[in-house]
Amino acid sequence: MSTHEFIALATVIGVLLTALPLVRLAALRLGASVELARKGVHVCMGLACMGFPWIFHEPYTVWLLALSASGLLIILRSVPALRDGIGSALHGVQRVSYGEILFAPAIATVFQLSGGDPVYYLIPIAVLTIADAAGALTGARWGRLRYICGEDYKTVEGSLAFLACAFLCVFLPLQWLTDLPTFHLVAISLILAILTMIGEGISDRGFDNLVLPIGAYFILERLLPLDAGPLIMRLIALTILSGLVLWGCRWSTLNGSSLLGGALLLYGCAILGDWRFALPLLALYLCHMCTTRRHQLVGTLSHPIRAVIGVTLACLPWLIANAGEYLPTPTALAGLSFAMATQLAIFDMSTWVYLTKGKPSIFRSIPKGWLIAGAPGLVWLVIPNGLQLLAPMALSLIVGAIAVKAMHRIQGDAPRHEHWLTKGSFALISSTPALLLMP
Repeated sequence: MSTHEFIALATVIGVLLTALPLVRLAALRLGASVELARKGVHVCMGLACMGFPWIFHEPYTVWLLALSASGLLIILRSVPALRDGIGSALHGVQRVSYGEILFAPAIATVFQLSGGDPVYYLIPIAVLTIADAAGALTGARWGRLRYICGEDYKTVEGSLAFLACAFLCVFLPLQWLTDLPTFHLVAISLILAILTMIGEGISDRGFDNLVLPIGAYFILERLLPLDAGPLIMRLIALTILSGLVLWGCRWSTLNGSSLLGGALLLYGCAILGDWRFALPLLALYLCHMCTTRRHQLVGTLSHPIRAVIGVTLACLPWLIANAGEYLPTPTALAGLSFAMATQLAIFDMSTWVYLTKGKPSIFRSIPKGWLIAGAPGLVWLVIPNGLQLLAPMALSLIVGAIAVKAMHRIQGDAPRHEHWLTKGSFALISSTPALLLMP
């Protein structure tokens, strides 16, 4: 470690130690809210970290700084006297939050991934520092339209403020540090702003401090090399899918963060695979929306983000395998379609028992799952793959029927729409026969 890097490291630690009491004192003098004090420290530390690409040359130095800062913050959290004193600027909120502990490791991770490149480093840290703070403070001061996020809530006004600031946090550094055409600047900024807004909207307990910068880095890495055509397609896909999911919120029992998570999952299917990969999930969502509207379940049930995570568990391995070229596209598309067919069958049986208290039947749920959620993806594989598709389909159908019956036994006769990860795991297991569809 060079002398100037050691001085910079000590300076950043000094900024943290100075910012905590100063922000606490200012908050007390001005009568500011606890949230304002927390975000004040958040912004001070983020701004101090933005100069790292021009100061540090090796990732290990940044990791040393991150571990030191996190250790200091853990001590402030653990010692009651420090927590109620100097640490009150961070720990004055009543909700459980790990944001301050995750902040420094997230910055070190982005520095490691970016190799210190100013473009790939500065933009994620700016989104984390400025957009996140703007969204939180706007929501706390002017937020009226609330939506559930985990055990807490967030606001539409805060999310829109985050969106606007995130756009500027991407657009201005790209304009300053690159020579990209104006259209590319706008498209990349808008896509990344929307995706990070969704990521912030579904993150609970301070995990947005980890999700936002690392997610922004990977999104930026995929978007910057693209030409105008692919950027337009991604922007159109994101706009349509997000609009469709949010438009249907009036008939959906998914809570606010679940709807945002569903939009993100649909977009991920379209990008990590292609547009055909989004069709089974879109059919699953439309079926859910029709069922809840028909039986007027809105207001009587509320499905948390775990419901979307369970569905993600069933399809994400197939998306990753396709994006990483570990499996051919037909195999991955078949696997995802098999998984969603079983997923809908499980959901249908649970809903049927909940609504009618009657005896469930796999002869009703299995065909419904395959016709509604399985067919939209499989129809594109019938002609090119022919008879090769029959054996994997038949085996998946049998395994899926066993999974549906097993899920009913786990839930009992009065399911409470829980066990989301178990449902997703069963759906994923039932899709493994797709591996037989290999060239």
